Amino acid sequence: MVIQLVFFLLLSTIGVFIVDFQTIIYMWFIYIVGVVLSYIFNKGEDKTKAVRLYQTLFLVGAAYMFACYFYMTYHNYTHLLAVDPISYFLPRTESYMNEDSYWNALGVIWSDYDFFSRYHTGYFTYSTFFGFLGQAFDADFFVGQQISVLFLYPFVGILIYKLLQVNNLRGEKAYKYTVIISLFSVIFFFSSQVLRDIHVLLLYLMGIYLTFKKEFSSINLIKIIFIIYITTLFRIESGLFLVVLIPTYLMLTLQTSKYKFMVICFCVCFFMGILVLSLTFFEKIQGTFDKNQEIYVEGVKESSGMIGTLQKVPLVGNVASIIYNAAQPLPFWAKFIATPKDPRVELYNIMRFPQAIASLFNWLVLVYLFFLLVSKKIRRKTSGFISKPLQYQLWIGFVFLFLQSAVVDHRRIMAYYVIYYILFFIIFSRIENKDRKFIGAVAIGTFTFIQLIGLIYKV
Repeated sequence: MVIQLVFFLLLSTIGVFIVDFQTIIYMWFIYIVGVVLSYIFNKGEDKTKAVRLYQTLFLVGAAYMFACYFYMTYHNYTHLLAVDPISYFLPRTESYMNEDSYWNALGVIWSDYDFFSRYHTGYFTYSTFFGFLGQAFDADFFVGQQISVLFLYPFVGILIYKLLQVNNLRGEKAYKYTVIISLFSVIFFFSSQVLRDIHVLLLYLMGIYLTFKKEFSSINLIKIIFIIYITTLFRIESGLFLVVLIPTYLMLTLQTSKYKFMVICFCVCFFMGILVLSLTFFEKIQGTFDKNQEIYVEGVKESSGMIGTLQKVPLVGNVASIIYNAAQPLPFWAKFIATPKDPRVELYNIMRFPQAIASLFNWLVLVYLFFLLVSKKIRRKTSGFISKPLQYQLWIGFVFLFLQSAVVDHRRIMAYYVIYYILFFIIFSRIENKDRKFIGAVAIGTFTFIQLIGLIYKV
């Protein structure tokens, strides 16, 4: 606790020089709100762990945020690491803030709302709220929007901790694994970027966590439906896919619930409702599907890159794309320097270093999963520890990654990466130390080899 306070004070002092005093006060306020919410919405030992996680992840995320902001301003860039914020998200948020109040801004944001629209109504509702809040503190607008994302990032960690716990990884072990996932996976790279992907990740994990509840509850079902709806406000296609959680929850609770008749009734009503809605809004649903096909699949198939080549091979190419995407960037330093082919120095620079760390972490996970598939010994040691809800989510995750295999960017697939990270830690915690050392050596050796292949391919 004392170390964290000292670190935060040091970070705040540095932040005053990098940004300004008002923004640091605003960050303090958001941090305190996050800590209080973590305390209120958790019980027992989880309360202490949740607060520790929030503090740790917020502070480390803030350090990365300030480092990125310093790098950006030192080089006189108007943006860093992503072009969407400066070209779309920030200008739109600022335009809504020109209204007299937040409520007036909401009226404009929701004025032309259409469920099947790909407009980011939910994101602008959220970002504009933090925009007005930051304005009250006279905080820097750009950093204030980064802080609005950073506010959510530790809650992602808390949900990962809860998911590890329901999968029999508890106490300090679950805490340690949560910190590793949160800091060494690709999640950290997006911890303070002005995009809507941490928002969607948090919603996905909330929905997934509810499917691990053993007993059927109409309240939990309503929560899942509400989460799906909120997700559609951030990205319609992400919300539509999340509908799969409803039958998943119903099927899982049907096997254990005392209220089987009620669950069966809900199942029948749900499928009838889906059928009616599908027939009623078939053209709009088809339009959303076609737009995604055009953006995520067709455009990639026409490209000459590795993903474009793999996507031309049915089924096998998609599976290979999943593995190829997980290993990105190849080589791991590929995005540290802009190239003549893509000279955008704002996007490709050393501040992408978390992606290189995530590349190694993903590869380690892939190697462990490979050994799970080929080793009877490892399957025997882990079989009793992979719960049925986790099995369901692993298959759903595979379908999700399969459908998104044409998307090279990790940000859309982080939620189901988390599910496979949990499986990785179940394997890691169950096998013997000598097996860990052997698999670790194989992972490092093969990782080094694919870096060389990647280097040759890039050259």
